[in-house]
Amino acid sequence: MVKKEYICEKGKKSSIIIEDLRTEINPNATMILGFAGIGLIGPIISNSLIDQIPDIKEIGFITSEYLPPISVFYQGVLKHPFRLYYSPQNNLIVGICEVPFQVSTAYNDLSKTICNWALNEDVKAKEIVIFQGIPQRGIIDDYPVYYAAEKGMMERLGEFEMEKIDKGIIVGPEATVLNEALTNKLNAYALFTPVLEIPTPEGAAAIIEVLNQIYNLSIDTSKLIEEGKEIKAKMLELAQKAQQYQQQQQLPQQTGKEYTRYFQ
Repeated sequence: MVKKEYICEKGKKSSIIIEDLRTEINPNATMILGFAGIGLIGPIISNSLIDQIPDIKEIGFITSEYLPPISVFYQGVLKHPFRLYYSPQNNLIVGICEVPFQVSTAYNDLSKTICNWALNEDVKAKEIVIFQGIPQRGIIDDYPVYYAAEKGMMERLGEFEMEKIDKGIIVGPEATVLNEALTNKLNAYALFTPVLEIPTPEGAAAIIEVLNQIYNLSIDTSKLIEEGKEIKAKMLELAQKAQQYQQQQQLPQQTGKEYTRYFQ
């Protein structure tokens, strides 16, 4: 028996279920995966693509024994927490995972299943794109986009408005997908931007603008930027209240003499 070159084995604890068998996926598709990592930029990006690409439709979902006992629903309609969509016009497969897996080792099994499906005869995908936030403290005023990619993709990505990261590490589900792609015929790259430890829509908007350039999309990011401004305003308000509270706790007790000024 001849083993197909570059086709990785499927994971044993996860499966991809394609419900819409009428939609044919064209060869050389790009697979965009949005995982629920820090800043939640992955799901925010994927949701924006799903909401705004006119011909995109849900084709199936990914299931795993390691998925946590969490269900999601929109407007009362239950949805699988890890869904797959496809746009024939843009030849884009968009995956959105809205919940983190229970154990980190689950992602190794998951990445095998994803790459196995992406490379099979029914799909024949060309590349996989993942996103990861760079955690920052305090208010972020600028959201540059960085990239890391396989050597053969560096020149192509260097044509767009982003910088390459010279050295670093990638952790979590994104890392397992990239590592699995490195061992087979799939091309893979990662996009990074600064994020907070809370949802960071402005960071997602910065990456979407780059995706617009690379894949000739027209995803509107103005709403995300406004949401980011609202989050930033709330953070400033909370920081000011926290500072005021701290100062009140530090004020000395009155001892019969009135203090006219307090120096900190």
